[in-house]
Amino acid sequence: MDSNRTIVWFRRDLRIEDNPALAAAARDGSVFPVYIWCPKEEGQFYPGRVSRWWLKQSLAHLDQSLKSLGAELVLIKTHSTLAALLECINATRATKVVFNHLYDPVSLVRDHNIKEKLNKLGISVKSFNGDLLYEPWEIYDEKGHAFTTFDAFWNRCLNMQMKAVSLIPHWQLSQAEGTVQKCSVEDLGLEDESEKSSNALLGRAWSPGWSNADKALTDFIEKHLLHYSKNRQTVGGDSTSLLSPYFHFGELSVRKVFQLARVKQILWANEGNSVGEESVTLFLRAIGLREYSRYLCFNFPFTHERSLLGNLKFFPWNADVTNFKAWRQGRTGYPLVDAGMRELWATGWVHNRIRVIVSSFAVKVLLLPWKWGMKYFWDTLLDADLESDILGWQYISGSLPDGHELERLENPEIQGAKFDPEGEYVRQWLPELARMPTEWIHHPWDAPLTVLRASGVELGINYPKPIIDIDLARERLTEAIFKMWEAEAAARAANSEETDEVVIDNSGNAERVAIPEVVLRERTPCATVSSNDQKVPTLPNPKNDSPNNRKRPKCMEEEGQNHGNVQNHNREGGATSIDEDMCSTAESSSCKRQSTSTYTFSVPQQCSSSSDLKKPWQEQIDMEQSSTKDGAIGG
Repeated sequence: MDSNRTIVWFRRDLRIEDNPALAAAARDGSVFPVYIWCPKEEGQFYPGRVSRWWLKQSLAHLDQSLKSLGAELVLIKTHSTLAALLECINATRATKVVFNHLYDPVSLVRDHNIKEKLNKLGISVKSFNGDLLYEPWEIYDEKGHAFTTFDAFWNRCLNMQMKAVSLIPHWQLSQAEGTVQKCSVEDLGLEDESEKSSNALLGRAWSPGWSNADKALTDFIEKHLLHYSKNRQTVGGDSTSLLSPYFHFGELSVRKVFQLARVKQILWANEGNSVGEESVTLFLRAIGLREYSRYLCFNFPFTHERSLLGNLKFFPWNADVTNFKAWRQGRTGYPLVDAGMRELWATGWVHNRIRVIVSSFAVKVLLLPWKWGMKYFWDTLLDADLESDILGWQYISGSLPDGHELERLENPEIQGAKFDPEGEYVRQWLPELARMPTEWIHHPWDAPLTVLRASGVELGINYPKPIIDIDLARERLTEAIFKMWEAEAAARAANSEETDEVVIDNSGNAERVAIPEVVLRERTPCATVSSNDQKVPTLPNPKNDSPNNRKRPKCMEEEGQNHGNVQNHNREGGATSIDEDMCSTAESSSCKRQSTSTYTFSVPQQCSSSSDLKKPWQEQIDMEQSSTKDGAIGG
């Protein structure tokens, strides 16, 4: 059996337990585990600082686990993934390559090309489902069409048979012999010296690695799942699962999580515990949203740059760089929005409810192109997940049949009273408003002058006035929608060929406007996409220099909740140190993207008609998941 040598290509499946590719290779003979880091192929979706920090820690953790089983994780930095795989094949005389599936547009194209080229060379390539409950091509409606609404998709999933989880086998791995040009985890360049001081704070709140993920899962299931439905909506609560980064990097088996939650649900149902049943239903729905994000990306691989609904091609986005800057820096004058954006900058994390609020504000109040927000979330979130990011931003922008109605504009003041009723979240992240009475905390512009003075607030000086009046924003949104309808009607009247297609761009004139690239004032722009993204700001108060440890395994209270994304690790203050030039180095998707239409992944014909995607105008519940970011799982 040792004559059978298999390359195990790790990607976002950095675990030993329930890893189908690794298990299959181990059964056949000796294995050669490899992780290939190819920044060039990441393109515009090069991961942000905090995401790269997590990857670095997770790779080190996986290497130790593999060594305990008798193998070693070979790390390779290269300009071509295919070339690196061929080097491994030649060095080990392997006859097979195995890996687990990915579903984002970049990976779909790359994996297809690699499999095709290796097969032509006589190398057996086998891929597995290590990321989902069901493969995207296993779930279609009665007519064989892809689902375009979440509820229909998830109901079908819940009625399907699921395979049992295969836990870690009791075998030792046999390492295939071979010499390749490998490197250490430090040599991969996932973290440079200037980033280490900021990243050190992350390690106080998070513990990457698959065995740590298992501990976090157990902690959530046993201690916090029961009250998930009750506490999940209020920002600053203690009911999130803390699992979304673990899911993104494949440190957790989604099948295992699903089955453990279902067992709890059955037990609580037998006990007549309706609260527990509801909590599990909502948590499983979060898993479903993550599944759906992959499903959409597979069946509609253009959704990272185009709307699923064709009419939004005509929407007149306001590609205003100044407004984008104010939004990302938390200087809009709306406290709940600003607090969320400053927390995102400082920690790489925000509660999913806040993600929904700040993204809706960007799209519907400021009319910013949704692709700008999607890219910024990708650059800054610790659990940045492209598929979830796409789903979240398309949902908020009215780009999905069951998403938010485009004209649905929420008032941040009302949302603040609902989700942060005591103003504690705002005070934590906006220290300039720390002394504002609760009555005025979410609308300081209405406070009497005596109250502002007593609170040390000077609107327009130490805290901005609202960037736009909410009633005016509503009028502008309505006007933009009418312009969209008029443009669409004119195009139809002119017999435009594009109006009958679902696969069309929704960003109108904004598509030709680059997503602004901004770096820290004191640093030189880096040529690598997104490699100089957010830094944790220097805090003015040294007593607040470290984040509040929120990770449950270390006995910390949690600041975030809501299924979709799952943890907060917070720091006091930070607002006054966010200067005017601080932003992610989001780079234009219009100047670097590669259209998926040039590859072999095409939209199924049965889903190409916009008549199949009629948008319901009834009230929809909030789709609680991120961007991306996994960001869609969690609780």
